[in-house]
Amino acid sequence: MIHVIRIVMQPTRRSEKDVEQHYQDTIVHPVVLDDHADILDASTIDQLKQLFPDGQAQMWGVVPGKKNVNLSRIEKMRPGDWVFFSGDKRVYFGGTIALM
Repeated sequence: MIHVIRIVMQPTRRSEKDVEQHYQDTIVHPVVLDDHADILDASTIDQLKQLFPDGQAQMWGVVPGKKNVNLSRIEKMRPGDWVFFSGDKRVYFGGTIALM
């Protein structure tokens, strides 16, 4: 089976205070994996540590939304897909999905 790399657009306006704070806390300053062992299961922590041996990674969570409006989009995402963050009429950050 051939994996098609998708491009995921993540609309998030950094002009919104909570979005900017999340961006600073999880992208500008990578997340220390062990600091969140209480909310991530052990196998997820193990997989993340294999991908990020220094024990920290940039992370951004996507939620299903009201009435699961985002669920079908989330289910299509795969590791290796590209993701671009956009808001306020510009693309401001990009990366790849490492783990789902």
